[in-house]
Amino acid sequence: MRYSIVQIQAIVEVARCGFHVSKAARRLNTSQSVVSKHLKSFEDIFAAKVFTRSGKRLTGLTQEGEKIMQHAERIISDHNSIEKIGQEAGAFERESLSLVTTPTLARYLLAPTVKKFRQMHRQVQLHIQVEETDKAVESLRHGMCDLAIVPIGKLPTADFTMTPLTQWPRSLIGLPDCPLFDGRDLTLETIATEPIIAFETPTISLQDTFDKYGIATNAALTTSNPDVMKAYAELGLGVAVVATPTFDAQRDAPLVGRDVSDIFPPVRIAALQTRGSYHIALQSKFLEYLKAGLT
Repeated sequence: MRYSIVQIQAIVEVARCGFHVSKAARRLNTSQSVVSKHLKSFEDIFAAKVFTRSGKRLTGLTQEGEKIMQHAERIISDHNSIEKIGQEAGAFERESLSLVTTPTLARYLLAPTVKKFRQMHRQVQLHIQVEETDKAVESLRHGMCDLAIVPIGKLPTADFTMTPLTQWPRSLIGLPDCPLFDGRDLTLETIATEPIIAFETPTISLQDTFDKYGIATNAALTTSNPDVMKAYAELGLGVAVVATPTFDAQRDAPLVGRDVSDIFPPVRIAALQTRGSYHIALQSKFLEYLKAGLT
């Protein structure tokens, strides 16, 4: 059996795109007819179907397709690693680094490092993809970026090498007339008496801390963005628990804040890289700058 890397790329990308050939074609910078041709030619060589179909529409993977996909993902990962080695060995001007992170970390954590990296490596193209944590991890898993900087939480990390970076403590924020800011001792029970603008993502949930102790909350709303939380808190819709570095008393006035790091666990932030893939030198260099800035 002889197959080409472009056929394997077509199979993997179609599966990643939810079996939408047109979407896979756009991702591969080619036409839908070319992708369909690659799929058909592979199945002709393979002498069996890789995809299940409903009419002309692809709907999933066959049993054989499921087995092939496990190896095809690895082939694409190794192919990307070979390309990186070639790029690194070639002209330095063509080097690039692609990383994915969350909107919050892009703004409040990575900005100084990005500035330093650009100053020291002006000939390198730096691409920053901004996604929520779960989508960021999928981008890394599918080889769409070199490096992910994300909050960990309940995130499964078995497929990645993880470099812990820092932990962000938590602060309670709200308007100054809220009784939680009158100097009394704070507990989970007292915080739960006020409407709460809660941080919620697929991997991190403020509610988990309350659930751990069986405390019912007065949840006003949930969001995954601290800037949205601050805006709604300023409207008097409730209090919010945010990562402390995202709150500045002067910039975010009239909101006020209180440290609640003894009540809520910190936000753990780490760098993820695909286990088993080739890591270009620029990945290590970026992490060196980031760690230096954090210390």
